[in-house]
Amino acid sequence: MAIDHLKTIKDDVAVNLAGETLGNWTFRNDLFDLLRSNPELCPRLWFEVPQYGAFKHFEAFKELCRSLKELGCHVGVEYFGQRLSESEKLIELGLDYIKLHPSLVQGISTNLGNQEFVKRFCDIAHNMGIIVIAVGVRTKEDLDELKVLGVDAATGPIVNQ
Repeated sequence: MAIDHLKTIKDDVAVNLAGETLGNWTFRNDLFDLLRSNPELCPRLWFEVPQYGAFKHFEAFKELCRSLKELGCHVGVEYFGQRLSESEKLIELGLDYIKLHPSLVQGISTNLGNQEFVKRFCDIAHNMGIIVIAVGVRTKEDLDELKVLGVDAATGPIVNQ
């Protein structure tokens, strides 16, 4: 569906993959056959996997990242922040972007601990060329603070106003 949609628009398209699909070789083979038959569209495709699924199936995700990047696609992790103890593994993936979990974002204008974490994380991510996106931003105060902390983009109710 994403490939067909890309043929009718000029914008990029993001595709969310469930963690369970990472080890499904039939799905992966079909996906790569489709991408190889449409190489001109690959740079406009952004694939993301929830952090939990990426770590649960880490080796399969690592291979998926490598293969997608070779085709020119972008790869990211969403809901980052749920498993911080394993976050160093993300460095070896060559990710293009990371979406912060809403629990790190909501109320950040008054949460000094989350502010410090997000600021440091943005610094590290940017040094590796990774875009940081905040998910679930609800207030203008939080959006303003996220910009100060170095977040590159945001989604949520306040962004759509």
